[in-house]
Amino acid sequence: MRRSSRYRALGVVGTVLALGLAACGSSGGAPASTGSGFLKVGPTAGPPSGWSDGGYQVNNADLKCGSKAADPTRGVTSDSITIGGLAYLTSPNGSSMAGTDAGAQARFDRANDEGGINGRKIKFVGVLDDGQDVTRNAQAANKLVEQDKIFAAVPLMTSNTGYLDTFCKNVVPFFGWGFNQGYCATTIGFGITGCQFAAGNLANNGLAYTVNAAFGGQPASHTIAFVGVDNDSARAGVTTLAAYAKAGGLHVVYAQNPIPASGLTDPTPVVQAVMRSNNGQPPDVVFHTSDFQSVLKLTTALKAAGYTGKQISPTFDPRLAALKDLDGAYGTVQWLPALDDANPAIRQMRADLAKYAPGQAASLATMAGYFAADMFLTAAQKAGRDLTVDKLLSVLNTNYTYELPGALPQTRWPLNHFVATPCSTLAQLKDGAWHLVGSLSCGSVLVKK
Repeated sequence: MRRSSRYRALGVVGTVLALGLAACGSSGGAPASTGSGFLKVGPTAGPPSGWSDGGYQVNNADLKCGSKAADPTRGVTSDSITIGGLAYLTSPNGSSMAGTDAGAQARFDRANDEGGINGRKIKFVGVLDDGQDVTRNAQAANKLVEQDKIFAAVPLMTSNTGYLDTFCKNVVPFFGWGFNQGYCATTIGFGITGCQFAAGNLANNGLAYTVNAAFGGQPASHTIAFVGVDNDSARAGVTTLAAYAKAGGLHVVYAQNPIPASGLTDPTPVVQAVMRSNNGQPPDVVFHTSDFQSVLKLTTALKAAGYTGKQISPTFDPRLAALKDLDGAYGTVQWLPALDDANPAIRQMRADLAKYAPGQAASLATMAGYFAADMFLTAAQKAGRDLTVDKLLSVLNTNYTYELPGALPQTRWPLNHFVATPCSTLAQLKDGAWHLVGSLSCGSVLVKK
């Protein structure tokens, strides 16, 4: 198998994260700010719990899908809770969230072995594949509600929001990775790291702390270049990322979208522009926000041109460790990757995967599915034996917090319906293995002045 096809599926989470990071403008696709509108917060990263909300006050009137459920005990019996998921497990370009189903299944299996949730076992009907097609996405959502009678959708890992009308009408809570707009400004969507599309008056400075971590955590006005894909969403996203970087004290010398939506063929013009972007010199950091193959091609071309600075992207997968062309590159992750079992939550997850999904790699998609299941289980347990959709949503949307200490940063509800957690971990691919660069840490939510 050729290398390009071998690694295409493995690097797709980087594409998803790039889309999430590079689409952090308002829901209309406009950039959140040029940077000067956000109050700067100090350059020192903090722990993954207790991060600053910047004083932002949530207006619950801005939340959609807030009606009461017509069938509040849908999917609940005396001894079971029916759960089903929706994801793009396949797609036309080969990218996928494959593994997210196994991650959720493993967590549900452990819960069932431990007696279930308040005496009820999880009846997991599996994850439907929408093939990254909006029509199939809507049809799958309808099936989950009308035929499978699910109580909640776990995990939901799609790039389309065709599901939202059905889930909103029927008041179906959903849990997953918040990289589509359905997770934002709705009462029913709960992203494990919040909504990735921040409201226009919100930002966070976690990006600057990620960059600082590559330099030993020391704050400085490092020069940085952002390279993105040439489409409307990504252009808005690169502008927004530049704003976040400036708010965190970085010096942005390049923020452009020269990569065709179809993928990068000749990296030479991009390499030349980046290498001269810092007053004729290369920048300290190149931050890639594009598809995996373009990240790989441009990373390699920059190294061949003599670039010795830091190259960072949202591309991380444990199975990429053998890819020599990425040696020295950094991957940024919104939680603690499963590189070792020093953290108790990661240790438990690895044990669950080994027992219930043997051979399943702890990819980010797998971890996201596992975390989404855990988030649902924790909230359902707190809702108590008298479980209804309305009671679960009341629990979640009333000053509720969730985290896996040191592994998955704290989310706060309803705040994180409007913004992502300002947190990340940095890992470096070096000599055939991924290595953590510091611990999971957080910046602050920034509010536009």
